Amino acid sequence: MGHLFHRNEDSARGEFAEAKKVLHRLKASGARIQIAVGAGVQLANSDFIRRFAGIESFRRVPTEEQERFWSELSDLELELRGREIGMALGVGLYRIWLTESLAGRRNVAELLGEELTELSRKGADRLNWAIHPTR
Repeated sequence: MGHLFHRNEDSARGEFAEAKKVLHRLKASGARIQIAVGAGVQLANSDFIRRFAGIESFRRVPTEEQERFWSELSDLELELRGREIGMALGVGLYRIWLTESLAGRRNVAELLGEELTELSRKGADRLNWAIHPTR
């Protein structure tokens, strides 16, 4: 039984290391990529907040509504892969952050949350321009 808990701990450590690796590579990428990723984060977060206001209210909605949101978020990520890979990555990272937050895995959630907040700020202007190009 102790082996089972040890494996989960190793898995969590591995996920944390992977998240750090992805974020390190993202920081080393150019501003254009960071802005695109940030726009994807902003897009996913705006939709989540508009629909649910926050994590606690998301937890309280019926399971079917939660599943519909997860499905739509995955569909958005897949759709963006064909058009704007950076934004798709941002949506995917947001999905991972939300999953980790809901599961109570603080290490990964906090690490991702800090970085995604910064990227979201960078991507907000790009997303606003994409939605309202005449402004």
